[in-house]
Amino acid sequence: MDNVINHLREFGKFRIDARKRVLWYENEPVNLPLKEIELLCVLTEKSGEVYTKEELLNRVWADSFVEESNLSRHIYQIRKTFKDYGESEDLIQTVPRRGYRFARQVHEIARGDIVLEKHTTTRTLVEIEYDDAGQAPVGENAGQASASTFRRVISLCAVGTFLLAGVAFVWNYQIGPNNGLGSEIRSIAVLPVKSFSASSNDEELRMRLTDALITTLGSIDRIAVRPTSAVLPFAASEQGGMEIGKKLQVDAIVEARIQQEGERLRVTIQFVRVANGEHLWSEQFDGQADQILNLQDLISTKVSRSLNGSVDEPGEFAKRPTEIAEAYEAYLKGRFFWNKRDEISLRKAFDYYKQAATLDPQFSEAFSGLADAQHLLFNYNIDVRPSVVAEAKENLNRALELKPDSADALITLGTIEMGYDWNWSAAEETLKRAVAAAPNSPNAHMRYGALLMRIRRFDEARVEFERQIELDPLSTLGSTNLGMVFFCKKDYTAADRQYNKTLELDDKAGAPHWLLSRSLWQQGRKDDSVAEIIRALELDGNLVLAGKLREKANASTAVEAISLLLHEWRMNPPGTNPHNLAYLSTYVNDTEKAVYWLEKSIKEHHPWTTWISAAPEFEILRGDSRYLDMLREMNLP
Repeated sequence: MDNVINHLREFGKFRIDARKRVLWYENEPVNLPLKEIELLCVLTEKSGEVYTKEELLNRVWADSFVEESNLSRHIYQIRKTFKDYGESEDLIQTVPRRGYRFARQVHEIARGDIVLEKHTTTRTLVEIEYDDAGQAPVGENAGQASASTFRRVISLCAVGTFLLAGVAFVWNYQIGPNNGLGSEIRSIAVLPVKSFSASSNDEELRMRLTDALITTLGSIDRIAVRPTSAVLPFAASEQGGMEIGKKLQVDAIVEARIQQEGERLRVTIQFVRVANGEHLWSEQFDGQADQILNLQDLISTKVSRSLNGSVDEPGEFAKRPTEIAEAYEAYLKGRFFWNKRDEISLRKAFDYYKQAATLDPQFSEAFSGLADAQHLLFNYNIDVRPSVVAEAKENLNRALELKPDSADALITLGTIEMGYDWNWSAAEETLKRAVAAAPNSPNAHMRYGALLMRIRRFDEARVEFERQIELDPLSTLGSTNLGMVFFCKKDYTAADRQYNKTLELDDKAGAPHWLLSRSLWQQGRKDDSVAEIIRALELDGNLVLAGKLREKANASTAVEAISLLLHEWRMNPPGTNPHNLAYLSTYVNDTEKAVYWLEKSIKEHHPWTTWISAAPEFEILRGDSRYLDMLREMNLP
């Protein structure tokens, strides 16, 4: 794309700047990937002239190998964009057995005729090839460059030198030390990485790269990066990036696509402002699928530097968690399964984290992940053996030895100190440290809010949950937690309203229905409460029990339906939560059973037992000395 002619051109309501690679429609930037714009720049040089496929490939992909099928896909995307703006798709015509031509008359624009908004677009091509040890380049022609193939091989040192020089050039001449975006961009969403191939079966690789970028960019304290859990629901979405960015309430989005050929991996990234669709920059990065550390460094350096506004302060993103590529790959695979949160996936996550920690005993994040997988297995009532918690604490201590300010380790440790040790002062200190270490972590604010709620500091808890929602606007967990604050304060109208907001975010979630049922029962709306329990059971996959409960509710009273539910759960003890049996026992005025199940829950150190002071259901027990003894045993107010 060098030596282009006619830098500023217009056709219809479109204008294109071939030098800056920007396409405008009625003075608004068009959200179109860089390669599509470069193709359009070539096609509009001489309208009506036929460009062969080979010529287009040589012009736009001079330094790499791209199949003809990819060219067709890029042409399709341009046509689709024109259609979205009300233009004919025939602006680009296919000439059978020859190539493509641009069918609309194109006019050259003099520089003084139009003022385009400042725009930065750059391109970086770095190819990396390592041997199995990840230490040195391989191949007979290592170090030799070719303009038409993928054979360029650069050693790690050369890559580093080239990258720093390239970043410095981009910074000094395109972004500039005084033009950092940090003052304008306060929040970012890294959207799930897509594949150029429609038939690609690389979900795990794409999600690993997405998670790696989110984790690395999340270390910039001044920028709120939406967590992986916030963007994962959009992995298979057909919505446009701008639309997703608005839903996530961010200032900018990072969109990426990958193209994989064997172990070769090309990542094309664009950074777009959500408010007006302005392309802040676009780049390409080439590397290997099993060397995500290097790609992560390249991409994160570019994003971070453009945001920080200083090339002299690389920030935390420059610090690799490990130098052992295999350990990092295992860790990212652990993260991939950890994000799924079901039993099978959590056990897989545990295995991968353990593998990462074994490969690199100095890898703090691997020990944190290992501990959190163990904690979740315990907290989700999957594996409630005390040894699971003991092992998790050992792994957390190791993680904090290696990295004392690890927010992930502090969050999990504080949660265990709260939910299992009942050491509220230690848990609060630990979770405060986590919030200080990662002020933009929704999880840190959520865990601290959960502690505050359990010790009945409801107003403070509300602040933390509202901050969690601010950092992760589509979080059903954050919205549910805020509803719990209102519920525990006995503001049931506000609780109902919040739970219904949660269901608007995800009407397939069972937890909001369970919690809404509790609020309705406290208001005396018992039939409505049972209806919500039935819906929750259905969403949780327990269709048989849901059917029995519905039949009982239709034939008898709500209280009888609850009695049936208690009976069914008592007959199926594996996996039964004693805390749930305790609060449901209060519905049928069986205080003896409520005390029995609470005492059992305390004996097991079940994590949900910590709700007994805050939950309104147990006010019926406040005159019972056994209940007061339980509060004292758990150090609860």
